[in-house]
Amino acid sequence: MKKLLSLIGAFTLTASATSVLISCSNDKDDDKYGNIFINDDGDFKITTEDLLNWYNETYGRLGKDPQKFLVQFYNIFAVAIYEEANKDNNIFENINSTNNPYMNESGTEFAKSLKTQYGKESKATNTIYGRANTEMERARQEYLDNKKQGTKAWIKYLKGEFPWVTGDQTALENAWISNYILTDSTNSAYANLSKALGFGATESTWAKGYSTIEVNRTTISNLLSVFLTQNGNVLINSNTLNEKITTQATTEAQQVSIINLINALGGKNAFKSTNNLEATNPVSTDTTFKIEFIENTNDKFFTDLTWGTFLSGISAIFANTTVSTDRTISQISSSNDNIFKYSDVSSIRLEKNSIYNGFYNYNGRPSRELNKTQIVSVAPILNSPKDNQKNNILSNSQKFLVDNYFESKKPVATSEIVLDFSKINSEATPDINKEISPAQFVNNGNTQTQLINYFEGFYKFYEAYISSSSANAETSASTGLTDFETFYRGSNKDNLWKLGQSQTDTGIINFLTAKNNEKLLTLDYDTSTGTYSNIAKYSVYDFLLSNPKEDKISEKNEWNADTTNLVGEWESFNGKMAAAKGTDAEKGMNLLFNLVNDLGRHAETEGKNSKDAETEAIKPYKVLNAEDGIIAFIDTDGLHFMKIDGYNLLKSTTSKVSTEQSKSIDKDKQQSMAYDLLSKTNKEYIPYLLNPKISAVSSNNLGNSTKNTNNNSDETTNPPVTPEPETGTNNDIARQNIINNMGTEFGNDYSKIINYSISNDYERFLVNNTVAKGFLSSDDDKTNLFYNFDILADAKAATSTTENFGLLSQWMWTYLDEILGTKGDYVSLFGKFFEIEGEDVDIQAVYELIRVIEFNQEALSAAPLRSFRNENDNWNQSVEDNYEKQYKDLKTPTARSFIPKNGLKVKNSSITQSEHWKTDLSNPIKNQRLTYIISDKWFNDEVIINVLNKHEGGIK
Repeated sequence: MKKLLSLIGAFTLTASATSVLISCSNDKDDDKYGNIFINDDGDFKITTEDLLNWYNETYGRLGKDPQKFLVQFYNIFAVAIYEEANKDNNIFENINSTNNPYMNESGTEFAKSLKTQYGKESKATNTIYGRANTEMERARQEYLDNKKQGTKAWIKYLKGEFPWVTGDQTALENAWISNYILTDSTNSAYANLSKALGFGATESTWAKGYSTIEVNRTTISNLLSVFLTQNGNVLINSNTLNEKITTQATTEAQQVSIINLINALGGKNAFKSTNNLEATNPVSTDTTFKIEFIENTNDKFFTDLTWGTFLSGISAIFANTTVSTDRTISQISSSNDNIFKYSDVSSIRLEKNSIYNGFYNYNGRPSRELNKTQIVSVAPILNSPKDNQKNNILSNSQKFLVDNYFESKKPVATSEIVLDFSKINSEATPDINKEISPAQFVNNGNTQTQLINYFEGFYKFYEAYISSSSANAETSASTGLTDFETFYRGSNKDNLWKLGQSQTDTGIINFLTAKNNEKLLTLDYDTSTGTYSNIAKYSVYDFLLSNPKEDKISEKNEWNADTTNLVGEWESFNGKMAAAKGTDAEKGMNLLFNLVNDLGRHAETEGKNSKDAETEAIKPYKVLNAEDGIIAFIDTDGLHFMKIDGYNLLKSTTSKVSTEQSKSIDKDKQQSMAYDLLSKTNKEYIPYLLNPKISAVSSNNLGNSTKNTNNNSDETTNPPVTPEPETGTNNDIARQNIINNMGTEFGNDYSKIINYSISNDYERFLVNNTVAKGFLSSDDDKTNLFYNFDILADAKAATSTTENFGLLSQWMWTYLDEILGTKGDYVSLFGKFFEIEGEDVDIQAVYELIRVIEFNQEALSAAPLRSFRNENDNWNQSVEDNYEKQYKDLKTPTARSFIPKNGLKVKNSSITQSEHWKTDLSNPIKNQRLTYIISDKWFNDEVIINVLNKHEGGIK
């Protein structure tokens, strides 16, 4: 008997004389490759021999179309995964999720989940088999309706499609279903597995932690009703008021009904005794009220809580009633239609209790405006029957895809402020291929006052927002923003607040364009598509891959026509600027002219022959602020000041966070709670909460450089309406002060708990700001976003159908390699699913097939870097070619001196050695993959023959 393929599961693993292998080397049959692996009763039948024969006869020994082979192979492989999960004692059962960062659950649960999705036995309508069966029935009915013939004609049609199937109608229809599962683009095994492990319609499959309820009139009323039902017989008198709740509320149902009500009304600290009825110490000693929930019935606060304190905390009427006789809670409720009702608890005003002083709720409203029902927006609900799915919280398998994208593509978020050519002179059309000179940044048609204001404004803008000295005096650090970016994100948007009245006086804001880039820059970013030019791309990566130090800008202060290229205009310009001697305007002119010439990429002049000078000249950018990650370069639209967003995380030498195992349960609960709290928080505060604070700056500086910031108590309790930006005032700090006093257990920074399983801080920054984008999806809400990129959409593209689908779908193979622990040993991985030696197994062909998979995997991994290298070389060559062309076209020494000559070569080694984009995927040492040695001569000869045959069918 033939040695069969032990292909992950319960394919029909028996071969008989009636098994038929169909060759699909003809293009018109390519869409029926599934027929190869369907046996005579219509079920799946895949043997090692069949697989190798299909590969050889269809694609040739080395493959005439390896991309198409990979597409089809991974469809087969996906079926195999489901089939394996469908059987007892499957290979997944021994996988331990505790030490596997990419397993969503235990191996047993993983297999059970896939079995349910597959539905081979159940044929449930929402399963792969169920949908395929429904589609088969639809096709059958459509055939019968169109042909106006009976069932016999349908059976005859099926026999024509699957001539080797010898069974009855059921077997033929089963063959149709099997082929559909292998080949249909929407219901194929691969498509479904991609949704289960990758990104489905909701963008997330994470659903751990615990459930919460939205706190509103309905839920509070329901919780009060449940409490009365469970605890109606509790006796209340002057003695029991001082007793602990648990003395009479002894059942779990009673206790849970009380805890759920406490959590919905603000948590532990909202039920502190105000009249010394209990002797417990305060849970929180901070001056600002803290929201702390009870998570179980053993919580010490709960077990020490008395009836008097609890009932006074849920009823204003009870709190003002003297208890003199014995009555049950039901009797108390019956005696007054208003007690223990929503209206009763909502009449408890927070301003009456000093513990709430300085507190703001989820909408940013101060305590003086709130009642007890408005402290929290969501609360945990104990004994909830199911968890709620959280969009954009990554499951572990999704994290695998994002980690892989992050490591291979090395994404960077950027934003920038541009001193815009078109705003300096709308009639000019500067050509930076021809010249980069100070003349391009001057509109000599302006009046003397306009020119002086322009240069003065530029100087003040540079000093306040860009220079390294500004990094040492950040005022926005507590908000998670640098001062530079407050011009285009946060509550100071479109306002150079640090310049005070100067921004109006000089009008410099009218010459600046802010760009909050929506696209992430990646190694293989196509610079012809828009957002990033070649000079931007290679400058950013060179900066990040070096050990950046701030560049010193030249200090030249004597200018003429030859040094500015203001040929024919110098006298007029110089005359207008004469009045600016010794002023900020002159400083601004010198600063701008020096910066432009430093960034001009000009050919070296005589006297600048040192090695250092040559090295510096090659760089088309300058590091202006190494602390905040701000570089400058000149592009087609003007002078760019580009900031690396999240740079404080990317530059950190300790970019890894702890992955200790305490995360699994406690962290899941925290993440679940944090997510739900965010979902009900005032939208304008969400970006502040999701972005880490810039800790390098002393908090003592935060309020000192802002005007109109008062320290009186009224300032901290103003209504949350965001004011229009006022000149000289940092409105982000006012907003952050509200956030700091919201009192949640996560404080003012959710960045480390949301998607905590992502070990790279910068990667988590990119993901969490995509989470923010999900929360702020409406047109109105989008204006509150700090960042506009979407790393999850980019990572999702890795499993989308494209012309490179065969390569992109390779993630499934590498994911199995990861969770099964084969560590890059593809022979071992292949051997878990296929026989790789023995009778009727062509060992050479097996290893050749594995080599195709491995070769394409390596090609996929290397593609971003290869693209980067090739495009970098092409750009540098184009810069050289342009210089030669312009040099021939321009005739004067002055004109030639301003032609850009230098590009920028970025070394491969600096990219591969960088630690910035390391993830959990970086750690395991991969094994040597191919241990079977195939003769070089055999391979070389076959390559030659295949080339001669143009891969038409390969070697027979």
